[in-house]
Amino acid sequence: MTTLSIARSTAPIRALHLIGALGALLALAILGASILLRLTSVIGVDDVVRSTLPADTENAVRMVHRLSASGVGILALLVTVLGWMQRRVVPRAVKPVLLLVGATVLLAVIGPLTPGYRFSVVTVVNVVAGTVLLGSCWWLRETLAIGPVLPQKAPHPMLRLAFIVLFIHVGLGALASALEMRGTHWVAFVHAGSGMLTTLLLGSILWDRHSAPHLKRVTGIMAGLLVVQVALGVVSLFIGGRPVGLGFAHAMLSPLLAGGLVSIAVRDGTIATD
Repeated sequence: MTTLSIARSTAPIRALHLIGALGALLALAILGASILLRLTSVIGVDDVVRSTLPADTENAVRMVHRLSASGVGILALLVTVLGWMQRRVVPRAVKPVLLLVGATVLLAVIGPLTPGYRFSVVTVVNVVAGTVLLGSCWWLRETLAIGPVLPQKAPHPMLRLAFIVLFIHVGLGALASALEMRGTHWVAFVHAGSGMLTTLLLGSILWDRHSAPHLKRVTGIMAGLLVVQVALGVVSLFIGGRPVGLGFAHAMLSPLLAGGLVSIAVRDGTIATD
């Protein structure tokens, strides 16, 4: 095979890899804008939602959200075409592509229901689907970056459970935030309880895999993020008023941990199978 033909055959795979990385970045921007807008919104006695941000800042954040969402939509179309074309060349990319497209469609469907925070379940689905979108994009990026990997150990028995518990924890955090806007605070304590279980599961996985050469860097980064998130969560339970910056930083660490867990799963060979 000539150099030109090799380059042509690998170009779509490199494009899928780039889409995964860019999609993860845009998904993080969508989550960040959505979280910031929610944390800075208050519901008045007239049941009208108002933002505490300056008008120019609020408009800028909403613009970031719209542009990022539009970008993800375009990437979903591209990845659908490229994923179909390359399904036999890189079959391991099929699942993350399907998850990416599914999460994008779901977010687009519930999009018209999000303004005004009228339905708490929509807020929860929006945040969880956004986290799934980020994870699926990162899954696509990781599996094409390193190729198929044979695990040096058996997959961690808690890995799949950790994914489930982490997404439940993310959903409870979104629910707690949505209900606090209406004066309901008890869900925050349920969220704190799920945080303890999430920390135990992630800590177990990180401790078990920290010595593996192919996972040393990602487990080290995740351990640092986990410590910071736990510290922020504990502080937020006891500090009065819950400053926006504190809540925003705490919420933004969860999708990063989800991405790190995806990296561990892919590099450990758990979900990077042909």
